[in-house]
Formats: sequence, structure tokens, C-alpha cells
Amino acid sequence: MTRGPSRRQMMVAVYTVTCAIYVGVGFWLQVQHGFILGDALSRVTAAQSVLFSRDPHLAAIGFIFTPLTAMLQLPALLLTPVWPEITERAFAATLVSAVFMAGAVVQILGMGLDRGLPRVYALAITAIFALNPMIVFYGANGMSEAPFIFFMSWAVRRLMLWMVDDDVHHLITAGGIAMGLAYLTRYDAVACIAAAGVLVGVTTYRRARSAPRIRRALLDTILVSGPGVGAFVGWAAVSWLITGEAFAQFTSQYGNTAILEQSGTVATTFGGGLAFAAVCIMLLAPTLIPIALWAAARRRGTPGWPVLLVPLSIYGAALAFQAYSYASGSTFPFLRFYIIAVPLTACLAVLAVPEGIGLASKRRGRYAPPAAAVNHRRRSRAPYAAVALLFAVSLPVTAWGMSLPKYAPQEYALGAVLAPDPDNVTERKALEHRIAASFSTERKIADYLDGLHLPESSVITDTVYGFAILAASDKPRTFVIPSDPDFTELLNEPSLGGIRYLLAVPPTGRGVSDALNLRYPTLYETGADIATLELEIPNDGDSQPDWRLYRVNEPPPGRQ
Repeated sequence: MTRGPSRRQMMVAVYTVTCAIYVGVGFWLQVQHGFILGDALSRVTAAQSVLFSRDPHLAAIGFIFTPLTAMLQLPALLLTPVWPEITERAFAATLVSAVFMAGAVVQILGMGLDRGLPRVYALAITAIFALNPMIVFYGANGMSEAPFIFFMSWAVRRLMLWMVDDDVHHLITAGGIAMGLAYLTRYDAVACIAAAGVLVGVTTYRRARSAPRIRRALLDTILVSGPGVGAFVGWAAVSWLITGEAFAQFTSQYGNTAILEQSGTVATTFGGGLAFAAVCIMLLAPTLIPIALWAAARRRGTPGWPVLLVPLSIYGAALAFQAYSYASGSTFPFLRFYIIAVPLTACLAVLAVPEGIGLASKRRGRYAPPAAAVNHRRRSRAPYAAVALLFAVSLPVTAWGMSLPKYAPQEYALGAVLAPDPDNVTERKALEHRIAASFSTERKIADYLDGLHLPESSVITDTVYGFAILAASDKPRTFVIPSDPDFTELLNEPSLGGIRYLLAVPPTGRGVSDALNLRYPTLYETGADIATLELEIPNDGDSQPDWRLYRVNEPPPGRQ
């Protein structure tokens, strides 16, 4: 009798195939077509500054984003001198997101295998998750969604196992590793860390059959949430020590709060913001509620019902955080912020069907609930087929949702790559092509400046918009940027410091926070009496500024 592949072999195969798919899609989108999202390229530039700037140092990675996504790119960026596209086209970011999204796919598969589900069903749910258009796109484009989904899914999976066997090692893995690293990936994780602490503390208190119940509950809460709190405090302390701002994302001129004020992107009302979030969740997971109700009905009154609380609490906390953030006017109307609804639905699909013989516990805790009885009779295939089909509805609905500019302003321009139509002159198609062409102008500027063969420290620019030029340049040491310790000194006296060129953007929108505009308010219009206009470069990309290159005037006699 031929045995099927082992559990480990299945996981390795699924990981390898999905990782290859995401890397391939990323190469096709970013390297071949130049479709790059700004945050992904910005992180690449931050990581590049750690290695190749005028003053390479780890703090150059910046404190607006949490650091892990950019730091993980450092090994790949060492290949930049050999293959410049790994930086210029943000392919280093693609490699990171592909590795982690494939890991998230394996976590979804693991949830099914842990519960002894039929392998065909576990693989079907995994495939539907892995091939969801948003999962494919964010597994390929280098954004922070992929590592966040991985860490959250890893934490959810281990907490589900803890609910079954009370093994403290699951708490250590979920909290000490997964959630701590999740916070260093995205700020959303702070809500998940809090939700996990409450869930674990209450569960332990209810399980403990003798005193000291409160102490045991407190210890378990610290185990699962303490490292995340440590990451929160540690990152804030490091940021404060180096920049003077503990939470630069909210207080810096480059942070989200400042960007929202500059762009005027806020929800019209609190209720309108919540409605927007609800629509986004339904576009990503249209059958979330039916599957959740199905899972709740099947588990009601059984020893395994508390397991359902894990995904609802942890994934749900991330969704609630994002919905509240947008409704209160502190974040953007982006579909991707609700992507965690996809793994939530996949996890609920795992919990909504009859289970088999689950993963054997290695260290069953003293407060583990009684093992659930397993029905060894032949199971009907109907529940499995019905839930899988319900989950599969998300594939076409999400693909359609990604084409809606109102809800998917960062995704709908994929139409310019997936369905190019150069003869289409509609306003929408033109906008798609402008978004798809983002950063092509910045690459041309980088090529122009590289061709001048300038010495080091010759061009000064802020990275508000200039990050794309730095990423595309073969000579990043040519540029003086805000992370350089002498940036302010050279900005104040560019002619005396050997600066030859200033890269200026309009003092409107995000340009009002540009350091050059703050120092010289009339620079873009007149040169501020310190520089002469040499080149004006209209931008091909959507929402990108028209650049002006100013040549610095010679210093006055007697000040040279």
C-alpha cells in the first residue's frame, strides 16, 4: 500500500510552490512592468541607506515605519552592485514578502492538519487562501502585509493549540516570538497583543480549579503579551533616544498624521468611516459572516467551542483597530488595511467542519480541557464541500473589489498591467497608466544625475518624495539625505558645503513637509536666491510631484 506524503513533505511542497508563485508575480510586476507601491520602495530606500549611504548606520532605517520589514531586506540588498534592479525595482522587498506570505499559507494548512481534517479539504482551503488576488498581490509587492499576516496566523495557530492542550510552549511561541515580531512589522499588532492578553488571562482564570487563580492568569497573560509590550516600549524608547520622538508615525512631519493633514484624506463622519471599513471587509471576505455563524453553530455546547474565540479575537482585533483608525481620521482609505479578513475566513473555514484525530500534544498542561470525542464513522463530504465553496466565493468578489478606485486606490491600476489597452482614451484608463508608471520619472532623474559623474555629497534632497530617486541611483553616496548627521548643516550653507544641486518639489500637499521647502519656502518658485533653475521635470506618475533641479550659486566673495 502506497503511503501519501508526510505532513512535513506537504508543508514543504506548499511553501515552495507558493513562494515561487509570489516571487514570479513580483518579478513580472515590479522588474518587468515597473508597477511598484510607494511604501515598498520607501522601505527599500531606507534599508539601502543602512548599507550604501554617505553615512551607513542602522538608525538610517528610520522610525516612521516599524523596522522589521526593511531590516529583513538587508541581505538581499548586498546584491545591489551586481544587480541594481533589486533596489531600483524594489525586488528585495518582493523576496521578503514572498517568503512570509508563503509562510502564512503554510500556517493556514497547518491549522487544518492540526485538527485532523481530510487532507483534500485542508489543501482546498489553503489553495483558496493562497490564490486570493489580494494575497497574491501582497505576497509579491514587498509591502508589510505579508509578514504581518504570517506572524498573526502563526500566533493564532499556536493559541488554538493552547486552547486544546494548555501547553505553555504555545504561549511562548505565540507571544514571545510571533506577536513581538508582528509589532515590529506593523502597528496594528498592538491591538492583537492586547486581545491575546485578555483572551488568555480570562481563559486561564476560568480553567484553574484552585488558588492562586489570579496569579496563574497573570503569568499566562504576561507570557503571551509581555514580549509584545516590550517591543512596543523598546521601539518607542529607541526612537525617542535617537530622534527625540517616541512615536514618529504620529508626531513626525513625515508620519501618517502629518500626511493626512497635508492630503485632506479623512473619513467624512465616524459612521461613514465604519461603513467604508465594513464594505472593504465584505469585498475581501464576502462570506465571513455565514462561515463564522456555521462554525459557531457546529461548536456550540462542545468542549472545543473556546477555540473559535482565538481567530475572532486576534484577527478581529486587527480589523477593529483599522476600522476605528480610519473612522477617527488617523489612517487612509486603503483596502489592504483589512486584508487580515482573508486569513480570518480561512481559519473559520477550518473550524466550521467536523474534525478528525488532531495533532498529538507533546506536553499536555494540567488545566487542559477534556479531549473532544472523535466520530470515527465515515464523514459526509457535504459540509466540507459547502464550506469550501462558500470560501471560494471570495476569489471573484475580491478580484472585482480590487478594480474599484474608491475602495482600492492602490490596486485598481493593476488593470493597466493585466489588461493594457493603449487605444482606450477614457479618464480611468489614463489614470491607471499614470499610477502604473509611478517612479518612472524618478528613475530618469537618477540616470541623469548619475550621468553627470558628480562627486559624493553633491546633491541634497529630502526623502519625502526623493526616496525613489535614491533607490534608482547607482551612486547613492552622491545624495545628502535627512538621515545623514550633517544634513541640516549642509542644507543651511549648501554652497560652502560643496553641494552642487538641490532637488526641489512644490510646497503643496506632502511637499510642505519637505525639509528644503521648510528651510527655503520660495525655493521651488524662485531658487530662494541661493540657486538657479537648471532643469524642470514634469512627472509621468500619478500623485507624484513635478521636479525642479536647481544648481547652487557660487558663494559670495569672502565666504568661500
